[in-house]
This record gives sequence, structure tokens and C-alpha cells, in this order.
Amino acid sequence: SFLAGAVASKLTKTNNIGFIGGMDIPVINDFLLGYIQGAQYATPEIKVSTSYIGDFSDAAKGKELAFAQYGTGTDLIFSCASTAGNGALEAAEEKGNLAIGVDSDQAMLFKEAGDETLANLIATSVLKRVDVSLKRAIDLEVKGELPWGSAEALGISEDAIGVAKNEIYNEVVSQEIRDLVEDLETKIKAGDIEVQTAFGMETEALTEIRDTVKP
Repeated sequence: SFLAGAVASKLTKTNNIGFIGGMDIPVINDFLLGYIQGAQYATPEIKVSTSYIGDFSDAAKGKELAFAQYGTGTDLIFSCASTAGNGALEAAEEKGNLAIGVDSDQAMLFKEAGDETLANLIATSVLKRVDVSLKRAIDLEVKGELPWGSAEALGISEDAIGVAKNEIYNEVVSQEIRDLVEDLETKIKAGDIEVQTAFGMETEALTEIRDTVKP
């Protein structure tokens, strides 16, 4: 999400990007926090509008909230709401605005489904590479090194998360911005950039961060 925020902040023409989450809960706000931090890192004066659908299935509400954000000057939205987020993508298609997907490479999913118009508007997607984490666990188990009974947080260094870099990304996102993403990935892996997390963060602190970037 940090990388997606950086990309969004460079693609916006209004200096106002949006985030639509399924619910106001830590797992969703973790996406939001990284998004805001990355956007501010790349473009300090960026503004970020935030809305919550209230569930993960109401696509109509997601679309409604997206249009509401567009009405206040937002021109690029990152939807993080499972199927409810598809409503925000539909709004982007109707407006002809760029968007950012989540979890899987949504541009390629819509392209394979025959909706190339929408696919071409999804500049990138924030990926959760469950396949990578599962293979890593299997490989460790085969070696007898899987730490049963404990939990791990996997990130960019393990290629377990990242942003989609497909043909549409290469077309929509300039070389300059793509180079920025590569540089940010390198700095995160090296520990030069510490991405914040919403897990364990006090509600007041998160509210202050949201309010600081509110348009």
C-alpha cells in the first residue's frame, strides 16, 4: 500500500487521491496507513479522502462513495473492500478515472473477463501473494525448519506483498514513477524506510493521521 500511495500521488491531477475501505477495522486501516504514508513520502502536500462502506459485499455503496469522493475533487481511488470495492472500480470506469486494485492483479482479471476498458484504468493493484507464503511454508517444512506454533509477518523482502507490474502498469505509469517504485522497494528492504502499521495503533493516532491529509 505504501508503494500504491506513492504511485497514486504521482498520477493524480488534482493532488487529491482517495481510499475506500470495507470497514473501519485494523486490517483495512493497515492498508490505509501504508497508502497515506507512501503518498506523503512521494508527494508531501498530497490530500487523501477516506470512506468506509461498512461491509465487504455492498458494491452499490462502494460505487456511491466513489462518486461522492469524485464530487469533492478526488480523481484516483484505491478500493480495499473485497467485492464491495468493485463498485468503486465501476465508478472509475464510468468517469474514465484511474484506479488501484487490491489483493490480486485486478487489471488482468478484468481483462480476462472481457472488460478491457476497466482493466486499462487500473494502474496497478496491491498484491497479497498467498501463493508465495504457502510455498515458503512448504519449503521450510520440507527442510524441517517451519516454526510451528509461531506467526510471521512477511513483506516486500520475501516477495509476499507488492504491486502489480503488468503491461497496463507499464503503459499507464511513466518510467520515472516506475523507477521511484523500484527505489522505494530497495529502501524498504534495506530498512531505510519503515512502513507504519495500524495494528496496535491507538484510534486517536490513526484519526489524527487521517485528518491531517483530509482535503
